[in-house]
Amino acid sequence: MTGRTGIRQAGRRETVRAGRGHRVKADSAPKTVPGRIATTLCMLFIGVLFGGLGLGGGVGLADGLKYSTRMSGTPGLLKIETCETTGTGKQRHTDCYGLFRSDDHHVVDQFASIGDSYEVGTVMPVQHDAGGHCYLVGVAPTAGRLAGICACVVALVAGLTALCGAFSTVMPRLGGRIGAALWSPGAGRMLSRLLKACGIGFAVFGVTGVIGWLAMP
Repeated sequence: MTGRTGIRQAGRRETVRAGRGHRVKADSAPKTVPGRIATTLCMLFIGVLFGGLGLGGGVGLADGLKYSTRMSGTPGLLKIETCETTGTGKQRHTDCYGLFRSDDHHVVDQFASIGDSYEVGTVMPVQHDAGGHCYLVGVAPTAGRLAGICACVVALVAGLTALCGAFSTVMPRLGGRIGAALWSPGAGRMLSRLLKACGIGFAVFGVTGVIGWLAMP
């Protein structure tokens, strides 16, 4: 009888403990909701910000890369005649205008434009597009754009990772399955190699671009 009584009491104690534990979890669950919401919103903001910067910046730099490598546009010389600064604050930028003459002398544009500020009378080799805008050519602008593309790839990966984290916070089980599929050992190794290559490329192209800019007249 004593053994049975002890077993019953032990069972009641376990039941009470389980019930208390259940009540504690139920009481603590609502407290985690604001934290999850804040974490999700923060990760969404970071994901959209870095993803947008990485994607938009990469596309813009890749578009300019075809001009700096002379793969597109009309080659020629641009002579700066005037520069104009517009906008205020972060929107402030300078554009210069001048006479463009193609190498074959078939294209002449008296109002060709180029971004950034240059001294009046400066003559530089450029690529001229159909819209009348000119792009610098050579090692410095090409290396600078390649370094920027490497940085944009890293930003894009960071943004996608943050978005996956936000999704996992909202739906842990489904997010865990998707994360396990996306971040499998094979994909993890490829991603690690990609990030290492981008880091090395950013360093190499960045140094090359700086040296090229310093060497420019």
